[in-house]
Amino acid sequence: MGEGNPQVKEWKRAAEEVIASGRRPLKVFLLGPTDSGKTTLAAFLASVAAAAGLKVAVVDADVGQSEIGPPGCVGLGFASGPVERLRDVPATYSYFVGSNSPELLSFTTAMAARNAVDRALADSPDLVIIDTTGLVWGRTARFLKNTKIELIDPTHILALQRDFEVEHILRSWECLGSSRLTVMRVPLSPKAADHSRRDRRASRERALRQYFATATPCEFDLTKLALFRTTYLTGRPMDEGEVELLAKDFRCQIAHAERLADGIFVVAGGYFDLDGLDRVKEREGVPDVFLTKADRFENLLMGMVDREGSLLGVGVLSGLDFQRRVGTILSPLDRPVLDRVAGLQFGILKVLPTGEEVGKIHPNDI
Repeated sequence: MGEGNPQVKEWKRAAEEVIASGRRPLKVFLLGPTDSGKTTLAAFLASVAAAAGLKVAVVDADVGQSEIGPPGCVGLGFASGPVERLRDVPATYSYFVGSNSPELLSFTTAMAARNAVDRALADSPDLVIIDTTGLVWGRTARFLKNTKIELIDPTHILALQRDFEVEHILRSWECLGSSRLTVMRVPLSPKAADHSRRDRRASRERALRQYFATATPCEFDLTKLALFRTTYLTGRPMDEGEVELLAKDFRCQIAHAERLADGIFVVAGGYFDLDGLDRVKEREGVPDVFLTKADRFENLLMGMVDREGSLLGVGVLSGLDFQRRVGTILSPLDRPVLDRVAGLQFGILKVLPTGEEVGKIHPNDI
């Protein structure tokens, strides 16, 4: 960006004001609608701060258009020099979210951002830059952005907007008048341009396709792994006779069934008859029956973690054999890394090996 550009001058003034504030560590939270230039601003700030001799960490919490770390994750990296694009910052840590947007996973997304910031602070940076999603309208946006700000406790909020798109979020924090937080408004990026939903999806799918370009299938015995964000294999499997009764109740093939402390979890092989719910509750004496379909588990984006809970990489659940309790995951990780997998985190985004996004499930579906 040209130094003579008025927007660039404003950005540079803001960056210098942040750096000169004297507080350490600085935590700068970027806020703005989609296509306002938050990612470009993050790269600009990182470059200016690195040139000033600061140790700079960047948290990429924009799961929809993530540039640091694997797709569907919040990534953390450190900028050691000029940053042309945020994707040039190598990832040192990633937290799996499992979707291309924070909707339906607001709590997970907020915790992922806080977790990444904590990891950054453990390395004693002078500055942590937090890039966020463009979700700024609606009740989910209000909850998510305010929760992230509360959890991260930034020293600065840098807000980009065309008109007053984020004033409803800024107002409360400005009204506090806290000496701990400075709110600054900066102009849009000179490179900011409206991108259609189709363009953003194409960009995400290119990133997915590139990540999975060398992916190969690997089978995992799910009874030997920790499973997160799913009800599957958290109870006691039901026997053959009990499963046959369920099949009659729901008039369908039953792929899997297990008893839980708070009910029964049933995975139907296909279409099921909901009229069977009351019969099952009465016969089994349970308060609830969690009923889903086997295809909800197909093509889900998955996080693979080691015994410390650290993310090793991302995969796609291409198949789940409920009888053998074996999952087949497509992943670009090599064998030595796969051997370290101790747990699986279920996402909600469905992805084909080609990188194509083919829908989402609700977190309660599995």
